[in-house]
Amino acid sequence: MTRRRLLWIGSYTPDSGIAGHAAGVQRVWFDTDTAALSKAELAAPASGPSFVVPATDQTMVYAVNELAAGRVTAFAVHDTQQLTEAGSAITGGSYPCHLLYHPAGRHLIVANYGDGSVSVHALDPAGVPTAPVQRLTHTGAGPRTDRQEGPHAHSVYVAPGGTHLLVVDLGTDELRCFPFAPEADQPAGPQHIAARLEPGSGPRHLAIHSSGHLYVAGELDSRVYVLRFDPATAQAEILDAVPATGAADDNYPAEIALSADERRLYVANRGADTIATFEVSADGTRIRRLADTPTGGAWPRHFALVDGYLVVANQNSETLTVLPIDAESGIPGPACSTLDLPTPVCVLPAAVE
Repeated sequence: MTRRRLLWIGSYTPDSGIAGHAAGVQRVWFDTDTAALSKAELAAPASGPSFVVPATDQTMVYAVNELAAGRVTAFAVHDTQQLTEAGSAITGGSYPCHLLYHPAGRHLIVANYGDGSVSVHALDPAGVPTAPVQRLTHTGAGPRTDRQEGPHAHSVYVAPGGTHLLVVDLGTDELRCFPFAPEADQPAGPQHIAARLEPGSGPRHLAIHSSGHLYVAGELDSRVYVLRFDPATAQAEILDAVPATGAADDNYPAEIALSADERRLYVANRGADTIATFEVSADGTRIRRLADTPTGGAWPRHFALVDGYLVVANQNSETLTVLPIDAESGIPGPACSTLDLPTPVCVLPAAVE
């Protein structure tokens, strides 16, 4: 029997901070038997829905609106494949590019890239975000004056141990950290710096190993950093940094993710236009690059692991590509399927048909 997976596609629109050609959140069906991708359809109109996440129960999908006056929008999911806007809220920051649905189910936490702030939004009984109950601002800069003139919060995660949140700041080369108590009216506690990466590294996204180790993609220095996070002190120690690709120059890592068994780490490399595969040691302390696989597209901004495949959003070629993952080696092979669609920048696997 054919098994299809629904993919929600975050996209750039003509009015978003980075101009694109989409009209909102897009919908694509992925056949996991044949690796075929269906024709893309508009799931919901929106401005700059560049990053999308689901509620735990899959009844809602949330998107940032990557605009100068940032917003976050909730979409109700109907019949597993239809989106209807349920409401939105200002973030109080500019150009939000990443968000976290907190596992306690009470808050969205948004990384506002433009001004470096982090906004905390309570969810109302219908699951719609309210205006920020807190905004965490920051100061600082890095040596790359073209990209690091100030703080740029690029992503946010639940830290190992579950009691703190980590903010990856491209502008200041830091991992910012704060305690988070979801039952409190003001859930975010005082902010501190958990780790300082190499000047000019430009950390973007991270992946978290079950051992508590972190793997951070340095967008500006094209390296992957390995850190050990201590939940007791909420501090992280850098253990290693390795090249993100074998390509020589002009490469800007983006998404980074672990395989389900944590044996492999995958990194999207924009410029080299590859997915790099790393071997991960059993204790999570070491990584070793095994291969660089072309994505079959240009500027792979994001990808998702879907039933033995990597589905890649290639921003500049305006394509989704499918790379089959070898079950034994964990290394993806050449693209076996390609779909043209307007400016995809995020892939969110959803329902199974």
